[in-house]
Amino acid sequence: MEYYHLRTFVAVAEEEHLTRAAERLNASLPAVSAHVRGLEEELGVPLFTRTPKGMRLTGEGQALLTEAKQALAGLDAVRARAGSLRRDVTGVVRIGLNNEAGRMRVPEMLAVLSRRHPGVEVHLTDSSSANILDNVRQGKLDLGFIYDNIIEQGRDVVTVPLENVDMAVVGPTSWADRVCLADWETLAGLPWVWFSQRCPFQYLLEACFSCRDLPLNKVMVGDSDATLRTMVAAGIGLTLLRRDDALEAEAAGEVCLWQREGLTLGLSLIYRREKAEDRVVAAVVAAVSEVWGLPGHRR
Repeated sequence: MEYYHLRTFVAVAEEEHLTRAAERLNASLPAVSAHVRGLEEELGVPLFTRTPKGMRLTGEGQALLTEAKQALAGLDAVRARAGSLRRDVTGVVRIGLNNEAGRMRVPEMLAVLSRRHPGVEVHLTDSSSANILDNVRQGKLDLGFIYDNIIEQGRDVVTVPLENVDMAVVGPTSWADRVCLADWETLAGLPWVWFSQRCPFQYLLEACFSCRDLPLNKVMVGDSDATLRTMVAAGIGLTLLRRDDALEAEAAGEVCLWQREGLTLGLSLIYRREKAEDRVVAAVVAAVSEVWGLPGHRR
């Protein structure tokens, strides 16, 4: 059922005539007739009785008219709300990025935001998922992109899921025979270049190994993807990287990839629940939703 179906139904009911309704709607007579016929077929009830003088509501049509008007009013309210968001939204918004801006589709988001709300000034901060989560909760950031497996239970943060990011276990190229087709037990026994506290990569792997009751052999800790990649290339141990980074490192002859199972992390946009009605935050969420092609938004 589309908006135009309800609009046509109400117009015909009020005008009691197809031609007058078509003139009111600035539509062709065949189109108005088709809208009425399509709505009747979808609802499975007759809405009008055709008479020589025009169109008369049936009992079913009379019963549905009030609901149709209320539905139209609701849709008009949504449109009006959207219009208010498009107009005069100004202010500064602070957004945390847990990876490169291009991977977060930030340039596309900024283009949409600039076109709709030129009065919004965007400040971007590069940080880790854990720090971004803390800073959003503390009000130091308005929104942030994070890997969402670090979010503890609670209702203080709104999470907008964007995509599942493919991950890959990688090892030194000279370890390919031991790593590529290894089982979980073999992986656990090899040296690992580990991650800083509250790192989403750490949480993901710890969940994988702990559920199999396998202890890990951690030989060092790094706090950036670049450091992890460099240490693996140097032959120090295994680590976890985004799959796109891992494939790039593999193509450069720096690492080999474990091939037994796929791992993923959820990437989400977050903001404080109390900021849900903030017009600047809502504008950013709408722009992000559009460029990521989320349900209800055109891409």
